[in-house]
Amino acid sequence: MDDDSKDELETEFSDYFVGGIPPFLRFEIEYHSLFYLVESHKEDRWYPDANPATQAALISLVANFEAFCKHQFGALVNIHPELLRSFSAKRAQATIKLADLVALFGHIEDKVGFVVAEQYDFGSATLINGLFRDLLDVTPFSKDEGEHFDQILLKRHLLVHHAGFYTLHFLKEKSLPHRIKQEAFRSAIKIGTEDYHQIGDFIFGMAMKVARVTVKAVKRLFEADGRPHHTEALRECLRGLNDYLE
Repeated sequence: MDDDSKDELETEFSDYFVGGIPPFLRFEIEYHSLFYLVESHKEDRWYPDANPATQAALISLVANFEAFCKHQFGALVNIHPELLRSFSAKRAQATIKLADLVALFGHIEDKVGFVVAEQYDFGSATLINGLFRDLLDVTPFSKDEGEHFDQILLKRHLLVHHAGFYTLHFLKEKSLPHRIKQEAFRSAIKIGTEDYHQIGDFIFGMAMKVARVTVKAVKRLFEADGRPHHTEALRECLRGLNDYLE
């Protein structure tokens, strides 16, 4: 994303968001960029047997989804810092270092969410559910969705750490013991164009769900509280999402 595009997307609430752009909107931009990358290489004459972009796109897509969840968590805390009361009660180890407070002195109030989110791992459905449960009492991933996401993470792990080649662990996790002797450390995973798009559709749908259920939970707290809150800033967390809900 270039600086001109970034400037067009920033609003008066930009300080609440990483990079000044609402989390879902940022994820949507990256999602469509990766979609275009994959589509532009699906009939590459130099790679007739495989789309050369799908593996890199899958790695990037999963990374961007993890970042989105972390950014969403941070933004909601920035908008409503009182969420940390219940979160810290459930996670006694949640702390902010004095050095971090000093580094952000004078600007900590609208960045406290970033500092807290940075300390946590959002790298699996279980971890994401646990963090949003303790923050908002919501768990975005259902059991089936969590299992599906875990399978995507296994593929991503193979690509990142083993150049895509099957390992004993992967074949056992996939319940394919009969293929171990023939394929372990010899054959590599293949991600076709349609395979990538199916994964992309699922992850994009999960990003929509995370945005929707977490914003709804904060809005419910606002309504129960009865005091003035940053409702416009909260609405920005759905920016880009409404186009898919109409």
